[in-house]
Amino acid sequence: MASQRGALVGGTSRGLVLDLIRAQGPISRVSLAEATGLTQATMSTVVRQLLSDGLVVETGHGESTGGKRPVMLDVNPSSRFAVGVQIGRESITYVVADLVGAIVGRTRTPGMDGDEPGGMIERLAQEIRNTLDGLGVDKASVVGVGIAAPGPLDLARGAILHSPHLSAWADAPIRSMLSTAVGLPVVLDNDATAAAIGDFWGGKLDGAVAHASVYMGSGIGAGVLIDGIVFRGASSNAAELGQIVVTDANGAETVLEEVAGPSAIARSAREGGEAERLGLSGNDDFDDFRLIAKASVRGDRGAGALIDRSAAHLASGVLTMANLFDLDSVSLAGPAFAVAGPAYVRAISARLESDFFGRAQHQVAVRLSADVSDAAAVGGAALVLQSELAPRTMGLSAPATV
Repeated sequence: MASQRGALVGGTSRGLVLDLIRAQGPISRVSLAEATGLTQATMSTVVRQLLSDGLVVETGHGESTGGKRPVMLDVNPSSRFAVGVQIGRESITYVVADLVGAIVGRTRTPGMDGDEPGGMIERLAQEIRNTLDGLGVDKASVVGVGIAAPGPLDLARGAILHSPHLSAWADAPIRSMLSTAVGLPVVLDNDATAAAIGDFWGGKLDGAVAHASVYMGSGIGAGVLIDGIVFRGASSNAAELGQIVVTDANGAETVLEEVAGPSAIARSAREGGEAERLGLSGNDDFDDFRLIAKASVRGDRGAGALIDRSAAHLASGVLTMANLFDLDSVSLAGPAFAVAGPAYVRAISARLESDFFGRAQHQVAVRLSADVSDAAAVGGAALVLQSELAPRTMGLSAPATV
């Protein structure tokens, strides 16, 4: 197994060529050789292997530059697939992506709140099988499964350590357990990191140099990419945005999640006597948060004030992170942004425009992720495609296999 912190420097020649065809195809062999620095002989060998494996197809001829018209190459999207699984207390999302990262199917089921690992693993494996069967995808063409989970994680062992939102999974080796159950290679990564990689893989970052994906489900986290490389820290648990120490309304020190997260907003609504008016059940904080977000979008002033409070606290946290990493790009991802996401975009954009330290040199683009609710699942599938087929210098961990 590769080191959890080690970068896959360029990968193999095969991976490098496939990645370039995926990103720039249709493209000729001559252009590939020029872009990669590989010799024509090496390029011919690599392309022959990719054609033989069905990963690449010849799509016709390009324009002549004086000699024979070049044969153009492109990725065969339906030759390989990957499954992404976004797990959380509030919901579980499954997506299936083809070789170019296009989503061909998705399923959402109830979350993992209180579920024990043994039975839950079989449920995950069965849902993956059902999803593939429903799409008519042959398991032999699936390169693996990418799990996106809330941290902290031990990527070396493929385990969730002690997530406050998935307490039953403390120290459970989810990667190897699921790989055995489903019979496929499995990659595990942080949900926020997965969301960031998904944005990168899909080409949605507009050339950003320093990007952060802020992920909010039941908790709050962030994934940071510097020049397309994941910033992981000493134990691959960097950018835990929700754990930044802040001061609450009473002047007491707490963490950002406790004032900006969905549970904090749901509690504030109930403590403020808003439960009955907003139809809150009190049984599930995240469901209550969704109701508050919907009421806010409909123009309810009390609900709007609660969302604005959350957004203001989160904006302060993002400002701190932007100053630390000199960010030029931020995307918001996760199910908590599905309804009231634009309010958070406005609050964070305004705070960065007024207070970001480097604002005289550059702006920080703030947007919702293209797959806001399912961003981590999409990123999980991208993790598999990236690490199995076309590794760049991204610091990805190797998949566990059965």
